[in-house]
Amino acid sequence: MLEVQSLTIRTGTDTLVKDLSLDLVEGRLTCLIGPSGCGKSSVVKWLAGVLAPELQVQGRACLYRKTAVLPHRDIAYQPQQDTLFPWLTISENACVGLEIRGMTRRAAHQCVRDLFPTFGLQGHEDSFPDQLSGGMRQRAAFLRTIVHEARVLLLDEPFSALDAVTRLRMQGWLTDRLAERPRAVLMVTHDLYEATQMADRVLVMAGGPGRIAADIPITTPRADRSEATLAEIRSTLKSMLLKETT
Repeated sequence: MLEVQSLTIRTGTDTLVKDLSLDLVEGRLTCLIGPSGCGKSSVVKWLAGVLAPELQVQGRACLYRKTAVLPHRDIAYQPQQDTLFPWLTISENACVGLEIRGMTRRAAHQCVRDLFPTFGLQGHEDSFPDQLSGGMRQRAAFLRTIVHEARVLLLDEPFSALDAVTRLRMQGWLTDRLAERPRAVLMVTHDLYEATQMADRVLVMAGGPGRIAADIPITTPRADRSEATLAEIRSTLKSMLLKETT
């Protein structure tokens, strides 16, 4: 569904990402892992079209729906920071993308209203971001992203600020939602447990400069993944990460 060819990102004299290629498939969740500073977030930002202007980029991305190229609106992006608008309520923040895409305010609020209990935000619809904890703001940002009917989701550590129980709940909700409505997902994470439990495929990114060092498919259905299977995959990923950082 999405294909990246020969992506190189430079800033000044430093090369952050060099000659990187990857592809995403509809209905599959791909996790991107790697050491800090290897360029994971830069890749996601470039795909989302929000890369910092001082960076120099060479490369090409194509999004496909069969033979037709997808419009850019078919991409939804959640950065590491919650990036909520401080002057809008949580409900208004969750709806802002839908309204930008042409949905009426009433329809947008109706679309997100039923999801507030699921995301643990019920009762905070009229709160402002600075009245909530960091984890609640992260959930609100995730809600704002996932409510779009985009065909491609770009998630940069979407659950990093959540407590363990809420993280498990949001992980399960996302995988269930993807089973109902398949999308192509690229998710950056530093958590090997999260990667092996959620992903259909794990891309290991190496630094100096950033590149894809390994492409590990996980073919066992999520419901059938035993702890022994997951531990073996995590051990493989850990060895690769240690190799790339030495």
